[in-house]
Amino acid sequence: DGKSGGSRMPLTPKYTWEQDEGSVTLTITLTSAAATRNARVECTDAMVKVTCPPYFLQVDLHGDVHEQQSRATLLPGVVSVKVPKQQAGLWPQLQAKGAAAEVKERRVAAIEEKRVRDIALLEDKKEKKRQDGDYVFHKQWDLEKEEKRTIERLAEIHKQKAEQEVYAWADKSEGRENPEEAAAGGSATVDTYFDKQLVEGVRELEDGAADGVVPLPGTYHKKTARTAALGHSASAAPRNEFDLRAEDERFTERQRKEVEERERKAREDEEFREARAEAAAGGEKGRGE
Repeated sequence: DGKSGGSRMPLTPKYTWEQDEGSVTLTITLTSAAATRNARVECTDAMVKVTCPPYFLQVDLHGDVHEQQSRATLLPGVVSVKVPKQQAGLWPQLQAKGAAAEVKERRVAAIEEKRVRDIALLEDKKEKKRQDGDYVFHKQWDLEKEEKRTIERLAEIHKQKAEQEVYAWADKSEGRENPEEAAAGGSATVDTYFDKQLVEGVRELEDGAADGVVPLPGTYHKKTARTAALGHSASAAPRNEFDLRAEDERFTERQRKEVEERERKAREDEEFREARAEAAAGGEKGRGE
């Protein structure tokens, strides 16, 4: 009884494997269907590991696989893991062969590669989330600017129309009415302050638009340009052109170059001072002789 409280060695579950030219599938059988809920599957490019107390299975694979594309399926009493091969072809066996130290070194290297890759993916996810929030902010700004643009444009159209009526009345009163000039004045292009800021969108709200057609609102920033935003909306990766991390790297590079330039100038100044001191010492020695 005294030994029953000690730690127990994990059990290796029964498993089978099958393959085709492009993938390998492991099927692990567990005696308890309920225990499957606690199963944990981990994959790297060189290993598949399944932990489900009291079971533990770690398989160092014969070849490299794409762990990011691996898929695990949990069914009552069964865990199935499918991993695509990096190089197409049939394997002579499932497990890697060779010295234990070499297999372990390959396994550790694959775990480290996965750790670095997971960190990079997490950072990309954070940056994508920041860019999505920035997009919403600028999109709201677009809507506010579009509303101001509409108001300014309608006010400018009303102003032009009133001016044309005044000029037409004055010309008629003084007998200078010119129908051709009046018609030309009525087709003047309206260009407001916000029209000049447009990046993408319909510039005219009324002129040239078909009846019943509502123009799309304007875009005032590259971050909300439709052609680019739609292309990146379904992507999980952040947009490089707006990635703050790249700007930080460029800033760090500029700092490094500035430090190197200051150090170079400091060395040149020091060398100049030393040469001047040597020259002065040589002159005094010559006068003493």
